[in-house]
Amino acid sequence: MVPDSRVSGYWREEFSLIAVLLLFFAGIVVFSFKNPFDARLFPLVIGTAGILLTLIIALEQVHRQRAGAADAVDERDPATRVGWPRFATALLSAPVFGLAFWLFGFVVASLAAMLLMPALMGYSNRRQLVIVAVVTVALLALVFPYLLNVDLPHGLVGDWLIDRLGLRSA
Repeated sequence: MVPDSRVSGYWREEFSLIAVLLLFFAGIVVFSFKNPFDARLFPLVIGTAGILLTLIIALEQVHRQRAGAADAVDERDPATRVGWPRFATALLSAPVFGLAFWLFGFVVASLAAMLLMPALMGYSNRRQLVIVAVVTVALLALVFPYLLNVDLPHGLVGDWLIDRLGLRSA
């Protein structure tokens, strides 16, 4: 496959995005230091993880840039087949997920997002998508309420059903 100049020519934009992300996560860490310990723990963990991941991505991009022009995308990769469904999915996925999360809660919205978005974007390994979606949602649905004692949102419809059927514990 001949390297596509549109794909391999984005290294300046990639490094700009890396710099913005690095500044963002560094800002999270810096601004969290004036908070009490328990209030700054979460921002420190997220900010540090973001800095480390951004640095790993930067090192990978530097290594890829020094390696020279190689095929950036395999011809079977769905990213090579960009069309309006993929573009619309990328633009509308966050607002639709937010609406589904608000209406139907974590489990339904997450399963819908993890099953529908990759299919709409052209990924065809349905068996892998189903396994990853079900295992991820089931694991999070078990870990958060039972191990971390954090209730996952049920959404408006879920709360209405719980109240209507009398399933809420007193």
